[in-house]
Amino acid sequence: MPIALLQREWREAKISAWSYAGLWIFVSAFLWAPSRDGLEAIFALTLFIPMLLLLPWRKPEFQQYGGAFTSVALAYAGWCCLTSLWGDDSGFFILQWCVLASWLAGSAWVLQKKSLDWDQLLYWFVLVGAVAALINIAVFYWSHPLAARMEGITAARAPTLVGQVFGVVILLGILLSWRTASVKRALGLSLACIPALAALGLSQSRGPLLSLVVALVLGLLWLRPKRKILLVQIAVAVLAIMALCVIFPVNQLLLERGASFRDQIWLDIIRQMCAQPGLFLSGIGISEVTQIHTSIGEYHHAHNAWLDILYRTGVIGLGLALVHLALLLWRARLHSHLAPLTLWLLYGCGCLFVDSRSLFWEIDVKWLLYWVPAALLTAGLQQLKNTDRLEAKR
Repeated sequence: MPIALLQREWREAKISAWSYAGLWIFVSAFLWAPSRDGLEAIFALTLFIPMLLLLPWRKPEFQQYGGAFTSVALAYAGWCCLTSLWGDDSGFFILQWCVLASWLAGSAWVLQKKSLDWDQLLYWFVLVGAVAALINIAVFYWSHPLAARMEGITAARAPTLVGQVFGVVILLGILLSWRTASVKRALGLSLACIPALAALGLSQSRGPLLSLVVALVLGLLWLRPKRKILLVQIAVAVLAIMALCVIFPVNQLLLERGASFRDQIWLDIIRQMCAQPGLFLSGIGISEVTQIHTSIGEYHHAHNAWLDILYRTGVIGLGLALVHLALLLWRARLHSHLAPLTLWLLYGCGCLFVDSRSLFWEIDVKWLLYWVPAALLTAGLQQLKNTDRLEAKR
């Protein structure tokens, strides 16, 4: 055993096996981890520490670590670290850069070493999500009236976060049901979506609901599912909408809350940037704690990740973030078997348009909307690229 520990191949094989299992535990933990600290602890044990023991001591292999996708993402994160020099907490953001680098490069390296059945892996994620949704609903409504906005018992505490997380479960479940050749499996996946759909509805979160509808319409046009399963799902959706209208008055759900002051927050931030044109180039600088002063009060973020990126890191930061997103979507458009991951990323971008702060931050629920699907999609695309390169050599 001591001799084996000194052999790089043996060491890499063991770390790869541990990290592969750990990666999927970490992804599923967004559904059940009790807190953000819990998510960070799981990530540290399953990926961060193993990657620190491995990646710095290997010869850099551009393609194995995610190629241009990882490079642009880390360039964006690096620029965010630089802006912290005129913001605050540089040490905190340097650590977050290392965390993001270990996730992007590590997940790409680990997943490319496996022959992946994406549908099967996502299928288990949907099943875990269904169970998590049932437990969340049961625990919350044991002590709250049915008309209350559902809050979570996991890291996704706020109603909006509950809607975002279970929106991912619904999206993946429906997309997988559209891709399977088995009617029984398709119906099973559709049934698994019902608890998550209930959780989304009970959270009364309109942003995730709208993002889900848009993502499903795009998926419908892309995947062209069988008519039979589609009709069943439409019928269930109509019944769910009717039930929602009975439980929650439509005028309360859609109209009384308005835009929840988001439009005023966005307008005030844009006015502040127009008053100081220099902010458009480099932003105010990223900081662990930033109070955004508006005409209706102080807020920790812009309630729009893209506007928040512009405000904190300027057009340079926003440009790098959008280049990363565009690279992924442009390459992924050609591969329908990666459609669930691509549409997951698009769904997340929609949710982030009406909530959240900058993409570059410590691990929290928002990772499930961007960095998790981005990393999985990167690994899938790089695996295809490596396969094409091997076939070309033959």
